[in-house]
Amino acid sequence: MSNNKENSIAAGVAVLVVALLLFGGGMIKIIPAGHVGVVFNLFGGVEKRVLNEGLNIVIPIVETVTVYESRKISYSFTDGYEIGNVGPPIKCQTNDGQQIDIDVSVIAHIDKNKNWQLHQDLGKDYVDKLIVPQTRSILRNIVAKYPIDTVYTTSRIGLAHDADKSLRKSFLKSGVILDELLIRGIVFSPAFAEAVEKKQIALQESQRQNWIKKTAERDKERKIIEGEGDAKALAVKGQAIQADPRIAELEFLEQLDQRGGDIPVITGAKNAILSIGDLFKESQIQPPSELNKKD
Repeated sequence: MSNNKENSIAAGVAVLVVALLLFGGGMIKIIPAGHVGVVFNLFGGVEKRVLNEGLNIVIPIVETVTVYESRKISYSFTDGYEIGNVGPPIKCQTNDGQQIDIDVSVIAHIDKNKNWQLHQDLGKDYVDKLIVPQTRSILRNIVAKYPIDTVYTTSRIGLAHDADKSLRKSFLKSGVILDELLIRGIVFSPAFAEAVEKKQIALQESQRQNWIKKTAERDKERKIIEGEGDAKALAVKGQAIQADPRIAELEFLEQLDQRGGDIPVITGAKNAILSIGDLFKESQIQPPSELNKKD
């Protein structure tokens, strides 16, 4: 009877020890969603494997696990407070000596397959050791290759492309993948901003003067064309009148007929109306209206 009791106690102790090893001793390691685990072996150092999300088995005491977030994270260099802010805008200098401040965001995530390497080389504070200094250094080196005019205009897309390419290569060596580099804003020195404003005003004034000049030239060309047309018309009419003088008389009579047969004649200080009928009687020429009646 006593032996059975002792056996039961021993079995209970064994179960308790196993439970402590499994749960209290850390044999089971649960990795949360969006994270990975790196294993450090007491005898072999950092293991070249990672623990994925969910339940994982490790050797208590011998193996310890460090958990890393594997989601995309945004790191911003900007003024003011915002989530992921790691510092102020990056101060840079162009190749012609102009000072600028660049507001930039870096979106990146760790390479799960190389997480063990990141842990071995940099550790948990890889943001301060890799992302922040490399972003500042590479962006400054890239900006130093460009003149201020390139940075100011839309050509800065090439600048962003070069910075993205260099930063991506640098991150990847340490087990971090760059997803996107966003240049959110560039602040120029007050002196340069004033110079750009004056240049823009001068450009707009120059464009306005060019428009006025072109408009005047078009008006001049139009008047020349109209004048040439009138001159040609007069020349043709003159040739016709030289060939037949009656054309001039007929045109004169038609214009008088359109006026009702009366023309104003100035006599002294007053206007007098001369009847065209008398003129026709004296010249024995019938007005066009009478000719039309006969027809």
